Parts: sequence; C-alpha cells; structure tokens
Amino acid sequence: MPGGFDSHPLPPRSERTGMMPQPFTTDIVLIGGGHAHVEVLRSFAMAPLDGVRLTVVARDTVTPYSGMLPGYLAGLYSHAEAHIDLRPLCARAGARLIHAPATGLDPNARTVSLGDRPPLHFDLASIDIGSTPVDADITGAGEHGIPVKPVERFLERWQAFETRAAGSAGKVAVAIVGGGAGGVEVCLGLRHRLAWAIKAQGGDTGRLAFALVTDSDTLLPRHGAGTRRYMAAAMRNAGITVHHNKHVSRIDAGHLTCDDGSQIESAATVLVTGAAAASWLAGTGLARDDAGFISVDASLRSTSHPFVLACGDIASFGPQPLVKNGVYAVRQGPFLARTLRRLAKDLTPQAFRPQHRTLALITTGERHAIASWGNLAFRGDWVWRWKDWIDRRWMKVYQELPSMADAGATPMRCGGCGAKVPASVLKRALARLDLASHPDVVIGLDAPDDAAVLQPLEGSVIIQTVDQFPAFIDDPYVFGRITAVHALSDIHAMGAKPAAALALAGLLPGTAEAMESDLVQMLEGILSILREENCALAGGHTSETERASLGLSVTGFASPTSLIRKGGLKPGDALILTRPLGTGVLFAADMQGEAKSAWIEEALAGMQRSNGPAARILIDHGVTAMTDVTGFGLAGHLLEMLQASGVGARLQTGALPAYTGAVDLLARGIASTLHPGNVAMLDGVIDATLHAPMLFDPQTAGGLLAGIAREKSDACLSALQNGGDPAARIIGEVTEITEPIIVITS
Repeated sequence: MPGGFDSHPLPPRSERTGMMPQPFTTDIVLIGGGHAHVEVLRSFAMAPLDGVRLTVVARDTVTPYSGMLPGYLAGLYSHAEAHIDLRPLCARAGARLIHAPATGLDPNARTVSLGDRPPLHFDLASIDIGSTPVDADITGAGEHGIPVKPVERFLERWQAFETRAAGSAGKVAVAIVGGGAGGVEVCLGLRHRLAWAIKAQGGDTGRLAFALVTDSDTLLPRHGAGTRRYMAAAMRNAGITVHHNKHVSRIDAGHLTCDDGSQIESAATVLVTGAAAASWLAGTGLARDDAGFISVDASLRSTSHPFVLACGDIASFGPQPLVKNGVYAVRQGPFLARTLRRLAKDLTPQAFRPQHRTLALITTGERHAIASWGNLAFRGDWVWRWKDWIDRRWMKVYQELPSMADAGATPMRCGGCGAKVPASVLKRALARLDLASHPDVVIGLDAPDDAAVLQPLEGSVIIQTVDQFPAFIDDPYVFGRITAVHALSDIHAMGAKPAAALALAGLLPGTAEAMESDLVQMLEGILSILREENCALAGGHTSETERASLGLSVTGFASPTSLIRKGGLKPGDALILTRPLGTGVLFAADMQGEAKSAWIEEALAGMQRSNGPAARILIDHGVTAMTDVTGFGLAGHLLEMLQASGVGARLQTGALPAYTGAVDLLARGIASTLHPGNVAMLDGVIDATLHAPMLFDPQTAGGLLAGIAREKSDACLSALQNGGDPAARIIGEVTEITEPIIVITS
C-alpha cells in the first residue's frame, strides 16, 4: 500500500464485465430548495439528461410551500402537507443532496462555499434561496424580533413563545410588522393558531392582543380597493388593531417603538417586512441591484456571469420589476429546467415571459379567503376551498412521486458494510488538504514515497483493519466522515489507539475539476474524523469506478495486555449497545425514495460520531468483551461474541434502540439486501426470528456492543448517555450456554 496516493488504470473495457458510466461533462449545482428548483428536480426525474450531474445544496432538506404556509401557521395543514421533502425528490432525479448552507460563491473558480467544508465545484449554478425580511434599520431586531423567514427557524422560536403564552394567565400581546399580503396572512394565521392553543388549555382568548404595524396608509397597497376593504373587515372581525403610517425603529423585550416615538406593547414581534437578500451574496462578485438581489437577464442568467442563474425572490429580473412572491418562482420552474438543459447542450436559452397579471388568493386565518385579480375581489369559504384545491394539486406533483421500480430504475445493492485519475487532479487535491505530520508516521504524505512507514511504540502490538464500500449517500464529505468512523470502530472495539490510515477512493468519471472537487470533499471528510482521534492520513489509492466508493485501511497500536477481545463475556454480564439500529433499512428505503429526510438526517448525525469516546468509557468501567456492530447486524455480531466466550444471551427486544422510521420501514417489508442473509446465518441459534427483524439489520458506522459486570452496568450506562451517546441501552444479559444460543424476550 503506497505512502503517497497512487492510482491504477482499469483493464480495457472488453476485458471487464459491465460498462463504465458515461463521464458527466456538466456539473449543475442548485443552491437552495425553492419552488423553481423542486420543478427542476421533477423535470430531471422524468427525463434525465446524459452527461449532466445534478447537485442540490440546501440549508434545510424540507422546503415549505409558500401557498400553504399561512394555512400551516394557522394550524389548517400539517407539516407534511405543507412541505416538500427534497430527499426522495432528489433520489428520483438522480441528484446529489448536500445538506449544508451555502455561505459564498466564487464565479471565477466556479465553486460554492459550504462553511467549514471544502468548496463544491460547478459548471452551471442556479440560486433559488428566497429572501429574508428587512430589519437592517430596526434596532434590536436581531435580539428581540422574530423574522418569518427562514420558516423552520421562525417556527422554532414561535412554538417556544406559544407554549409559554398558552400556559400563562395574563395578557398576550403580539405585533406583526408588515402590511403586505404576507404580513396580513401571518397575522391572521398566528392569531387563529394561538387562540386555538389557549382554548385547548381551557384559557380565555379574550386576553389576546394582536396588532399589525405598517408604514403604509392602507393594508395590501398593491391590491385593489375591494381586496383592501375585505381584508380590513377580516382584521376587525379577528380583533386585530392595525397601526397605519408607523415605521418601527426599535424592538425591545416587551414593546416596539416607532419613529414618531409611540410605543406598542408586544411580547413577540414578528417581522414580515420587505424582502432582503442573503448577506453572503455581497462577496460573490455577481452583479446585483441596489437592494442586493442578483441581477438577471430575460433568460434568468446573471448579467455579469451567465453560467450562474437566479430565480424567485433572490433574482432581480432585468426586463421588468417582479413582485417578490412565490407565484413567479413557481412559474419560473419549468422555464428554468428547460434553460439548464439548453445550456448543458451549449444551446442559446430562450426568454422568460412573466404573466402580466397574477391571481392572488389570500387566506384570513380560518377556512376563508379573498381572491384578488386586478380591481376585482371575491371572498368566502368557497374561495378558500378553491385555493386549497389548487395548492394540494400543485403539492401532489412533488409529494406523490412514481416509485423507482415503476419508473424502470435498476434496483441498487445497498451500500455500507477504474480508470486512472489524472496525476494533476490528485496533486491539486492533496495540496488543498491540511496534512500535518504525525509522530507515529516516519514517512507519509508530508514526504510521499512508495509506501508509508510507521514507528510503533516500544512494547506495542500492531492492529490493522480495512473497510470499503460503495457510496450510499450523495454527499462526498459526509460519506468520508462515515467511512472513517466505520473503519476506526474496529480499532476502538479492541481498545487500541488509531495511528495512521490509508484511503481507497473510487471516483465517478467526469471533468478534472469535478473529480478534484469530489476527491477533496471525500478526503476532507475523512480527515475531519481522523483529526479528532489524532490519527494520520498516510497515503492511499484513487481510481475511476462505476459507482463512487471509499475505503480506509487503519493501523493502530496497543499494549498486548490491554487488548479487548470478542471473547470474555461471563454469565451475568449486562449487554450494552451504544447507539441505535436501523441504518441498513433506512438507506435501503432512501435509495428507493421511501425515506423521510428527518429520518435520514437523524441517522447521519449518529453515524458521524466516532466510537472512540464510547470505547474509552466502556474500558474505564471494566468492559469484559467488545465488538462493533456492522454488516452482520446485532444478532450476527453478538453470536460471534457468544461463540468466542462459550456462553448464551437473553435479549429484550423492547430495549433495542432504533433510529426513527426504521421499525416502520421493516414492518412495511423494506429491508437491506443483506438482511435475508443475516437471518439465514442465525437459523437455529436464535428463537423468534420473525418477531425481531431489527436484530438482523446490517449497520454502517454502527455502535459498540459490550459486556460489563452487572454491578458496574448502571454507572457505565449513565456515563455513556452523558458522554454523547444518549441512545445507549442495556439490551440484555449474558447467560450460561443455552439452546438456542440467543433467547428473545419482550
């Protein structure tokens, strides 16, 4: 194994089985999960384009639909009804999903900055990140104001206030700043929501005092007189006080202050003011208008950098001013999809032609709405039903997707448990990494040679392990972190100290810039975990592969007297599992587009935590035997420990920790491709296999399974739960040898 990074050519295609995928020549990065971008994903899901790789960079993996947001705030829609889950949509489109906020863009280098992660390469980029309320001229807005966007952040803060307010006995004063359509809908919706919460606790809604503050002399200044009249009546009927011609200058904990010195009582001040652009756009060099929004031409391309596009609120449409609302973002979606396809084929894009007049359907907090069309206005429950029908029909397109099997997709083997990469790509990638020297590594990447040279401590033994698997997630940085956690776990399970690692990276064929970006993302992900364990990256190997893959060979040192083995369990020992089960079924479902983003994000967070801290806690409490739970599932790895120790075990299935969604997915018949083999392996040695499917779920970056004396188990469990593994559980006990070896109880 090389001390530097090496690469190796594949044999000619005629000598290989299968075919390499066609290299992608165009890397399209969609920044944000807005309305136009979800339509781009749907378009590419229905009709993929050869040679194009699609990547979505999103701060949140679910995106709210603006048309249903007021109803959601009012409690008329559930979270699932009013949000689009980007993960299954990306799965259908064959798009990578990078769950990270964009923090910058360098159009000259064609990279997107992702905070403390390596930048991401693109050939074409599209920005659809929406806007945030203007608050720059309001003192105290950052500390005491609650901006309605980003929506998920707003909901976190509002729900905390709502809980306090509903449980209190005094007056509840709320102020909404902004008199446009968004302001009045949010005001009426929150008033309805909070009144319902107070009623649910038997409280008096008469203590609610809602106020709307606007710097205009009328509500809905962009709408006709009839619409304004209807809305004014709706506000009066809801008992909401409207303050006209008031500009808020300061927000404090219990009130807000206007320019004229007047004060308005407010325990919660919600900002639904005019639109503001993301601050990071100022450093991009993209042409922007006076308000900071990206200047685009008739085809939605940046007027300064035509390979960058922008749409929705964040775009300033050059041919004519467009109102900042979701209607135009929705209508720009199909056009944007066509434009990206044309640009990927080096064709001239067409011009976007916005409609002259748009229909606005404005909700009034309950199942009632106002229709506004120029100078025409209608209102009634029937208008709300009409709006509800339109909104649900639009959402259905993105929520009820055809199954991947129905679409003719080839089933994928579950991930977890080439051709030559150019030397210039490798050299540039390594130059971008922080590869510090390490005392245990005599020759490594700081002075690469044909092989790495390590120097064991005197009296130490060498422990070696290797793991490699194909990519099961789209994010190369997170994939690198999980690969490192998975590979290091074998070292931790034996009580050893990891010293050095060699990486094996398989990259999809593509442009040199894209391959360099992918390699840097993978290796930086690996390094972010290795640094936590003071383990060096000493070298590796790269190649082009039909499916992206990553592996790690790890070397560790330990005193021969301190090694922890699988054998050593004693009857009476408690069995402790340090983290939840379910990664196998979750990512099998993810590949089929059947997993919710929240489920996957929870699992990914757990999988990126090193087992090192847990192993050290277990060792400090006198662990008798230990292993890591990976591809053979909990039952398979437990069997290895029992056979090595000559004992049996009794497991309590009710004590098994599982990631959210995993149990339900298994009950639906979804499982990893390795699951049936794990069940067959345990035939005859475990009872009631049909009643405990989670025991056989293969794990990637799973937790540690350990035996510990019963009298020490409670203290050990408490230390684990307080030390970063809150899901750790005592799942059973070691017994004398039995038949079957593993007995299941509830």
